[in-house]
Amino acid sequence: MPDENEQKKEHSKVSIRIGDAQVELEGTNENIKKLMGKELFDFAEGLKQTTKQLPSSTKITSEVTPKAPEVSPKEKTMPPPSKPSATPEPLIKSPSVSTIGKTTEKMSKKKIVGRTAAIALVLVSIVLLAGLVSVIAIYVPMASNLESQLTEKDGTISSLNMEISALQSDLSQAASNITAKDSQIASLNSNFTEAVLEYRSILFLQKSAPLYSQEITQDASTFTVIWNGAAQYAGYVTVAVQSSSNTTYAEAVYNSYDFNFDYNMTVGTSGTAAFPVLPGLVEVRVGNTELAGNVTATITATYYY
Repeated sequence: MPDENEQKKEHSKVSIRIGDAQVELEGTNENIKKLMGKELFDFAEGLKQTTKQLPSSTKITSEVTPKAPEVSPKEKTMPPPSKPSATPEPLIKSPSVSTIGKTTEKMSKKKIVGRTAAIALVLVSIVLLAGLVSVIAIYVPMASNLESQLTEKDGTISSLNMEISALQSDLSQAASNITAKDSQIASLNSNFTEAVLEYRSILFLQKSAPLYSQEITQDASTFTVIWNGAAQYAGYVTVAVQSSSNTTYAEAVYNSYDFNFDYNMTVGTSGTAAFPVLPGLVEVRVGNTELAGNVTATITATYYY
């Protein structure tokens, strides 16, 4: 038996010819069945077998009836002239019985042909109407399905647009946060640069702070504490003196890191003394070793760190 796929690919042709009018349905069995429906297709196939039994004057066939070859006027031959009959024929002939029978038979055949043509025309109309109904039955659900798909796609697009709007809002907020963080980073970098420069200057003892600047009067053999405070960084203290006594001195005293420091330096009537200091409490003094009288001095002290 032939394969099912080969049956689907088999070519079919349904042709109905009535006089000069002809209606044809042609295609594979599968396509014609989809168009007409299986029942109508089987009916049309059965109609082919039925039309083989109809009279030859009106023919329903699956093939196109070929036209008889036309004879050109030159090829037509004239019959030879007949010789006149010796016996003259009567002017009025009475119809014979056989002629009447033939006329009746022709009329009956014409009626059969007319009825057959009417039946065929009705069948063609039914086939075309059924095909149209089949097409409508096929495409209406397809259109409904497409509308449902479009509605679903529109909903999906709307949902995606909402997600895009939310993402754009998040992106805008993230960009704003990035701008704020960039500003903060720039500020921190500036502070860090300043701090580095600050500690670099401290490391190289390029920072300074004034401790004392004043004129004083002392008794003989006394001293004056010109500064007593905490030194934050290791560095040194300078004491510049302009005095009326050549016995004037400057002294620094402190205890830091379990180290006691007490040192004095004579500056006389004009001079500057310098003392190293460590972080901690530091006391700076200016005095004299005169035996009598008063001593007047102008003092300036500076802390370098």
